[in-house]
Amino acid sequence: MPSKRVAKDKLPIWPEQVIGGKYVRLLDKFLKQLRSENAHGNRKLFLDDVFVTYLLAFFNPTIRSLRTIEDFSQTMQAQKHLSIRKITKSTLSDFNQIADPERLQPILDALRRQLARKSKRQSAGDDDLDELLQQTVAVDGTFLPAVAEVAWAVCNKNNHGAKKHRARVDVHLPVSTWLPEAIVIPSPGQSEADSAIERLQTGRIYLYDRGFMSFALLAAHYSDSQEPLSQFVARYRPARGNSPTLREVESRKLTDKDKAAGVISDGVGHFKSSNPSRHRVPRVQLREVIVACEEKGKPSQLRLITNLLDVPAHVIAKLYRYRWQVELFFRWLKSYANFGHLISHTSEGVQTHFYVTVIAVLLMYLHTGYRPSKYLFALMGQVGCGVATLEEIVPILRERERQNELARQSTARRREKNKQQAP
Repeated sequence: MPSKRVAKDKLPIWPEQVIGGKYVRLLDKFLKQLRSENAHGNRKLFLDDVFVTYLLAFFNPTIRSLRTIEDFSQTMQAQKHLSIRKITKSTLSDFNQIADPERLQPILDALRRQLARKSKRQSAGDDDLDELLQQTVAVDGTFLPAVAEVAWAVCNKNNHGAKKHRARVDVHLPVSTWLPEAIVIPSPGQSEADSAIERLQTGRIYLYDRGFMSFALLAAHYSDSQEPLSQFVARYRPARGNSPTLREVESRKLTDKDKAAGVISDGVGHFKSSNPSRHRVPRVQLREVIVACEEKGKPSQLRLITNLLDVPAHVIAKLYRYRWQVELFFRWLKSYANFGHLISHTSEGVQTHFYVTVIAVLLMYLHTGYRPSKYLFALMGQVGCGVATLEEIVPILRERERQNELARQSTARRREKNKQQAP
């Protein structure tokens, strides 16, 4: 319950409209589970109070720093939801050093389950692809600007030679929902591939970009007896230098669908390390699918390595395109979800902030009733920036979804008509 030390009518009022309070009430059951003490001197701060404050900050663009959080926590609007009279800047800063952000994972999981029940499953127009998409997870990392005091951030130089500190966040994003199932702040110096190994799940299909090219990651998808535990489609650099060559390749014949999807070649072989004592490479069959594409307006090729041996090549090519969804998620996160700067200098604090941001997004999905899309992301960005309310964007989303559904039905009719007219 809120502190009673100061009469309610004597509390200051935050000068801007405060939104998001109804979501705090929806999460009441989970907030009680977060009630675990973290002592700091003669004061106590709880994860539920920090979570509530960060959640309200997400929806209110004027609350964007530890100092404004301290000011806001003393207002009438905040005290409706807090159990502490004041969240001081120094206390919150210290709390972020000992926080356990993964205690928020049950909230994230529960909201994802609710959304899965509520959302309609949409077809990609290919039965083989539709089935695979339900198991597919795009994995990638992104860098966020970080101040020099963030000791675990990466320090590099820009084109002008100036030092630039950046903090990395890794995300595992199921492409059928666009909702992260894993949020990871890697250890200092830990590569994207090594970070991904720790989060692999049996039965999943993982999509990786070139930064994940690693024999160790490849081996992690197999048991000690070299039985596949999970599948992957990974983009590799052209075979030269540090990028391995597929050996003893058995070429496969391309179908018309493969050629229409831009597939140039399809073959099965295996990797062999030039330094076996240093790199353990499982002697397993791997598939190399080369796909024509464009990069920066110029013709190029994607070299895809996968252990999906029985899936048509055109489906492999289409499946990999869904990896770009994680890029769109990061772009939205930085541009619209108020995560463009860090309000904590610790990895635990950043991860806590990240969890709250994603949970806030899920709450908005559940409120609007629409699955993630670029249109929903754009409109939710307006809510996150404080220039629109959820009530205002729902009619717009409803009309956009109606138009999209008509377009999908029209595409399905044309596809069926083309099948019937085919010889």
